[in-house]
Amino acid sequence: VLTMLVIMNVFMVYNQIDIGSIIGRNLIILCLLSIYGYYIFLFYKEIPFNQKLFLVLITSSLWTASIFIGENAFFYMPILVGVMLISINIDQQLAIITHILGIAFIGIILTLPMIFYLFYLPVGVFSALVIVEAKERKKIIYVAGLTSMFGVLFYILIVFMLGLELSVIEPLLIFANIVLTIIIVIGSMPLWEAIFQFVTPSKLLELISEDHTLLQRLMEEAPGTYHHSKMVSNLAQRAAKAVGCDVMMTRIGALYHDVGKLKEPEYFIENQNGGPNPHDQIAAESSAQIIIEHVAFGVKLAKEHKLPKGIVELISEHHGTSLVGYFYHKANQYDDGIVYGEAAFRYPGPKPSTKEAAIIMLADCVEAYVRSLDEEDRHLERIKEIIKEISNQKFMEAQLDASPLKMKELPLIAEAFIQVYNGMYHERVKYPTNR
Repeated sequence: VLTMLVIMNVFMVYNQIDIGSIIGRNLIILCLLSIYGYYIFLFYKEIPFNQKLFLVLITSSLWTASIFIGENAFFYMPILVGVMLISINIDQQLAIITHILGIAFIGIILTLPMIFYLFYLPVGVFSALVIVEAKERKKIIYVAGLTSMFGVLFYILIVFMLGLELSVIEPLLIFANIVLTIIIVIGSMPLWEAIFQFVTPSKLLELISEDHTLLQRLMEEAPGTYHHSKMVSNLAQRAAKAVGCDVMMTRIGALYHDVGKLKEPEYFIENQNGGPNPHDQIAAESSAQIIIEHVAFGVKLAKEHKLPKGIVELISEHHGTSLVGYFYHKANQYDDGIVYGEAAFRYPGPKPSTKEAAIIMLADCVEAYVRSLDEEDRHLERIKEIIKEISNQKFMEAQLDASPLKMKELPLIAEAFIQVYNGMYHERVKYPTNR
């Protein structure tokens, strides 16, 4: 940012702008940047450092480039690249606010005509809103065409409104500029993914595919865990939508949350299919360690397969510091004089630090409990009781304390879970049997 301000002042001095005007423009820009910084502090202080670094680099470099290009080539200004990249990689609303600030910044330095503001402000906002649709390759052409046509039509309307002459070449230049901008943005996504460790739309689509190596292994080596994870994913994504957090990240995190069970799948009840239980042959403390270790092994597998950092964190946090209660009570049920403490029977954490991780924790516990019920007990009223019990238990155990999830959001999550189970266990019409 400091480099950008230095270059900006060199530009103004080179163009022989009055010193009083330079000081005034600097003060206005510093005020705008201060307001922008405070806005980010208030509403985006939780975004990761890599996103903040990306935001600073993209805005400062593109704003500086726009100043040098824009004075002589209005139709080639790269400012739309920034708003699209920020919208895809960070947040739509932040992209729009940043774009408005960028327009003001460039306008202050260059003192551009009214058509600059009337054109780039709405086109930038529109592109921020629609560019996220280009996450599917088949929609890239649609988004490019839609945004370009919007830009061209809006420019023509502005020209007519201001009573200016319309050149045939100008709409063509605008169309080409916007199409080229979208090509640059989409084409550069793998670069940003590699440098800033972003979870790009293409990466998410790759992770959600059942062809992914880890999901294939779960299907083949731990089919019970795979089906459990699919159900947890269904529950979690519905709940994520209900409380307004990242639905896709929650869905994918839930799919991969138990990949660590691939180490010893036969020790997890969902993979035993009514066969012998190997826990019957070992001490309860050893059983607890096998159960607990699936989290650390899951993190290891996730890193080996280069899963995004956010997914790795969801895997590491989905049990928090919960107690492996069954084996803790089993270890202490014998009157042999040995009293086992809880430490060896607790997951090491960390506790869920995001809403997404907290939702996956709740969905995981609910699904496992419901799956363990006898067929006659697996009805909607009992499931509602279980959801309430687990939500209250995790809240009282302070497992949700590190996440931004609010207590008032727990009923929304519970209702979302109930909606999923309602589709599975609703009362069916009994059809007469043909005799």
